[in-house]
This record gives sequence, structure tokens and C-alpha cells, in this order.
Amino acid sequence: MPESRQGEWKEYRHDSGAILPFRFIRSARKNLTLYVNRDGSVLVRAPLRMALAHIFLFMHERWEWMQLQRARFLDEPAPAKVVYEEGGLFMHLGVMLTLRLHDATHNLAQRHGDELHVAITPERLAEPDGLAGVIELWQRREARRVFPLRLAFAHEAMKDLHLPFPELKVRKMRTRWGSCTRSGVVTLNLELIRMPPECIDYVITHELCHLIEFNHSERFYKLQERYMPEWKARKHELEELARRHYCL
Repeated sequence: MPESRQGEWKEYRHDSGAILPFRFIRSARKNLTLYVNRDGSVLVRAPLRMALAHIFLFMHERWEWMQLQRARFLDEPAPAKVVYEEGGLFMHLGVMLTLRLHDATHNLAQRHGDELHVAITPERLAEPDGLAGVIELWQRREARRVFPLRLAFAHEAMKDLHLPFPELKVRKMRTRWGSCTRSGVVTLNLELIRMPPECIDYVITHELCHLIEFNHSERFYKLQERYMPEWKARKHELEELARRHYCL
């Protein structure tokens, strides 16, 4: 059953008397998940037949974490949206690149050392997202080059599990760095191309572990620890870079 994009609004009443409105979506999924968005709103995704009592218990157990996350997001100013302009800086594979623009009769982005040179027509540059679109096409080319190599590297490191080599997809995702299906399709967020290779490897290893444990159980985390003992540090680095630079 397709998941509703909007869901419905419900209220959770905590023992303290506090009332928390949250957006609630049911779908044909196995796990109950909870997200705190940067604007402080809360989203809960639940299996179709899961009782509300179980969902409210889940929220009760995570109440302090939710409040800390909401406070952090609401108290801290959101990083500025990425603005591409001549001489501007942006991150690619964990390295800050300087943007150089060139008038041209065609649109093409190419990296030279620590600079990204973008040839762009005046007409394309005048479009609201024209420059960003040219850069994103380059990022997608980079993702198609880099992500398969990192996936092959992680897959080889886990070869004793005899995992099938997964199909790889790349797309923009609002709330996830990656996902994995039971049929063996790994999807990576295009925004990962901004992050250091070790952060990309963390996400890929995380998703490959789901081919064995399709959950976030204790067994899953033991498996992840086995193949990436430093996963907590890499996860922290990824989240900090995303929060600091890109409001992700």
C-alpha cells in the first residue's frame, strides 16, 4: 500500500502534562520510526495495524531524546541555504571547493584541484536555479563515479557474509542518508557526495548490514560494530557536517 505523503495530525500527552502534536503516517512497513525535523515538528511512521497504545509507549520511552532534539534545532539558527556564486565555497567529498564561473555557449562543470569551474550560458545563469542545476548534474556524475567504488570496497570488506552485490540507486532524500530493501537495492542520498569518503562508507556499511538484519536490533548494531568499530564517530561527523553546513 503506498504511503500517504501528508498523513494526519495527532497529539501525544506526556505524564508531565505536556502535549506534543505530531504528524502520523501509517504504511505497509515493518518498523515504527520517529523523526524530529529541523523546525521542531515530529513525524511518526508506523505499520498499518500497530496499536496507538504501543506507539504512545514508544514516544514515552523516547520523550527526553525528542525534547533534546527539538530544543537543539529550535535554539540553534539554521545554517544558510547553499548559495552558489563566483568565488563561493561549498563542500565536495569533504573538501571545500571554490566556485569559478565562466560565460559560455554551453553548460558544463569540471573540477580542477580545489576549484570547480562552471561554464554556463547567460540564459541558464539567469534562471532561478540555473547554476545550481548545472552543479547538481556534475554532482550526480560524481556520485555515479564514487558511490559504486565505495560500495564495492565495503562489500569486499564484508565478503565473509556472502552478500549478493546490491543494485545501487542515487536520489535526493529528505530524511535519510540511505535505505535498503529486502530485495537488495541500496539507495544513497545524493547529498552524501558532499561528505568525506569515511562518512559515505559508514552509510553504505550500515545499509549492507540491513541485508542481514532488516531492523535496528541489538544484533544489527553488533554486526555494524563488527565491520566498522568506529561507526559512532563517523555517524557523528556526518551529522555535524550536515547540520553545520547544509541544514540536513
